[in-house]
This record gives sequence, C-alpha cells and structure tokens, in this order.
Amino acid sequence: MIKRVSLVWKRRGLTDDEFRQIWLGEHVEYAKQLPGLRAYNIDFVTDNTGDGPSAIATLRFDSREALDAAFGVPHIKENLMRSREQFAESVQVMIVDEVVVVPHNSGVLS
Repeated sequence: MIKRVSLVWKRRGLTDDEFRQIWLGEHVEYAKQLPGLRAYNIDFVTDNTGDGPSAIATLRFDSREALDAAFGVPHIKENLMRSREQFAESVQVMIVDEVVVVPHNSGVLS
C-alpha cells in the first residue's frame, strides 16, 4: 500500500466552514472517480497555533503504479486541480510508505 499525503492550506478569505464545504463537495466527487483508489481521508486541523496546514488529505493505492495511473487520467486530474483552486491557497504533496505500529481498531495500548 502506498499513500499520497497532501498538506493543504486554506484559501485566504474562506471561513473554516466554507473551506470544508467546498472541499467536501465537487472536489471529493472527482477524487472518488480515481481508478484504484482504496481509501481517502481528510483530517481538518482544529488546533493550529502557527502557520501549519489547515488540513491533511491521505489517498491510499495498492502501488505507486496504481497511483500514477489514477492521476494520469486527464479529465479527472484537470477537474481535481480546477476544483482544488476553489478552497486551497497552497498544497504540498508527498508520497509516503506507511509503517503501521498499532493497527486501526486494535484497542488501547497498555
């Protein structure tokens, strides 16, 4: 499994609610069309005292090849970029290799 992680800074002039509403609308619908997409999570920052990102988006694919193929579909990529401009001032994208230390839903550490 490979992950595409995006640090996203909210577009100037938007409230937090507007930022969420715009992102969770049209943009998410385009992202759902990415072939091979296994999971898509958005973590909206609720406590940020500095100049850090407003949200972190994570898309999961089976392989780097699957990720590259998904973002190689011209009309999906164009729609994602166009819709992203409506809510994002800046985006930093990273491809990461996840190491699971505590599996999801495994319970509390002792």
